[in-house]
Amino acid sequence: MANQPSPAWWDAQYPDKRRAFDYVSFAVEQVEQLAPLLPDNPSLEGVVRAACIESFWVNVRLLAEFLVRGTDARDWQVQDFAPGWVATDASAAERLRSAWALSSQHVMHLSKTRTPENLTDVEPVSAELYQQVARDCGMVYEDLNEFMDKHREDTENGF
Repeated sequence: MANQPSPAWWDAQYPDKRRAFDYVSFAVEQVEQLAPLLPDNPSLEGVVRAACIESFWVNVRLLAEFLVRGTDARDWQVQDFAPGWVATDASAAERLRSAWALSSQHVMHLSKTRTPENLTDVEPVSAELYQQVARDCGMVYEDLNEFMDKHREDTENGF
């Protein structure tokens, strides 16, 4: 351990803003890689399948909050990285907002929507919806990256 760089050294090499954006990039990778496996891949057994579904929706929620919805001031906001940016594909952004609601109802909270009175009211999430949500996450994220590349000199995005 004595030969390991100090936290201060790491902070100088890898600023908090860079680390935060790397979490966003990782979330996109997770969503894109998990989508083809869901909802009913026979190679995934019980608890592994459930963990993959939950990971997918938790990462979708993170991306929706960061890219299109926003959160409170305690969290990183897309405007911290790209002031003035708005998703250019309004349809993808709106679908991502809807995906946030779905993830909140079915993974993040024990909502009454998650446990309806009549199970016939439950609409299963299809493989097509998983794929669409993953595409929307990727499209909106790529749109942000293109904006950041074009405005790199105009903004101090920290990396």
